[in-house]
Amino acid sequence: MTQQGRSWAFMDEAARKEYWASLALRHCRGLGARSAARLARFFGSAYAAVQARQQWGEAGVNKGQAAELATGSWRVTAREEWDRARDLSAAVVLWTDPEYPALLRSIIDAPLVLYCRGDLSLLQSPGFAVVGSRKATRHGRSVAEYMARCLSACGMAIVSGMALGIDRVAHEAALARVGRSIGVLGTGIDVLYPPDNMAAFDAMERHGLLISEFAPGTVPHAGNFPIRNRIISGLSLGVLVVEAAQRSGSLITARLALEQNREVYAVPGPALDAHCLGCQDLVRQGARAVFCAEDVLRDLAEQLRPFGIDEQSVPEQEAGLQEDVPAPPPAGGPAAKPAAVNGAGTAIVAPAPAPPADVPAAPPLNATELAAAENAAGTGDNKGLIEYLRQHGPTHADILADAAGLSAAAANAALVGLEMLGKIRRLPGARYEAVP
Repeated sequence: MTQQGRSWAFMDEAARKEYWASLALRHCRGLGARSAARLARFFGSAYAAVQARQQWGEAGVNKGQAAELATGSWRVTAREEWDRARDLSAAVVLWTDPEYPALLRSIIDAPLVLYCRGDLSLLQSPGFAVVGSRKATRHGRSVAEYMARCLSACGMAIVSGMALGIDRVAHEAALARVGRSIGVLGTGIDVLYPPDNMAAFDAMERHGLLISEFAPGTVPHAGNFPIRNRIISGLSLGVLVVEAAQRSGSLITARLALEQNREVYAVPGPALDAHCLGCQDLVRQGARAVFCAEDVLRDLAEQLRPFGIDEQSVPEQEAGLQEDVPAPPPAGGPAAKPAAVNGAGTAIVAPAPAPPADVPAAPPLNATELAAAENAAGTGDNKGLIEYLRQHGPTHADILADAAGLSAAAANAALVGLEMLGKIRRLPGARYEAVP
């Protein structure tokens, strides 16, 4: 189902009941994410949990929390979130939805609601997190770019936190490959932060996926970012820390990954380099040292086998570092935007009391993007990719490359361009299908 089809305006009665029950659990005082997930897991849904509050003790949740729910004290703030979601141009993915990623649902404190903008099919892709310092060195950015593009070229979705530095480099490198990228926000889905990332946010919404568990309109708060880190690791088969000082927030993600039984990897970096001391500590504590993308693919071979991905999947053209990865612009360089803005860069306004008759689709490609897409897609032989998909149905990118007689890099570029033009659709596991 599309992002538009999952928005509040298109929910049926059952979905709205489940959403309202999810908000009841979220806004009930004394009931945290762990208890809410426990209830949903025990009773099968948030709605069933609310209906069975007299039996919460059976799920290990105390009677005091059930009594608090019965008071209805949660209704004011829950209704505020409900009203904000009414006019929101974003998908609302619930615990009970088939789109909800199974890997994330398995963590002990999985969120009951995800707000999403972009390609929902990425929720079913094999995810891998690349995180690191906001004040990354040139070499650190180069390593992050290399790891992200290689793993994405194999069909893995690169997950990170939409921060400056390592996060942004990883997102941008992965978006140009078949695996694409997922950005997890520490703000509401309609809030741009940091302002310098406006171009990255726009690209992620158009060609990747943005996710937030926070209510629409939630502005940046220091405490939100460690909370969102559990979703970064929860969506991922493993977490790679590229560059981190000894007190880096990336180490929180690594710790959460260990608690979630995920694999943790680290790039050791030069000895005594202050930018890498956190990574070196991770290696001492048992994290796997990583020196190339194949190290990750080899280690995750069992989990990746169902997706047809192995250490041989890295295209030869993707090998090697690119040491000229540019640094991000300095803070304050671009014109600053207000903290609470939507994807178009406009200030958030109070929603109308009634739901909209329709939810606007993603904006069309501008002239520059259209030219880039057409250039990537090419003409002539590349049209054979579409015909092949029409004849054979969903097909892995590697098979398409062989069928068209293209290199992996050329096929990936053509597929990205054709998808941007709306001629094909990307599916989980680096597969594609023709758009009717």
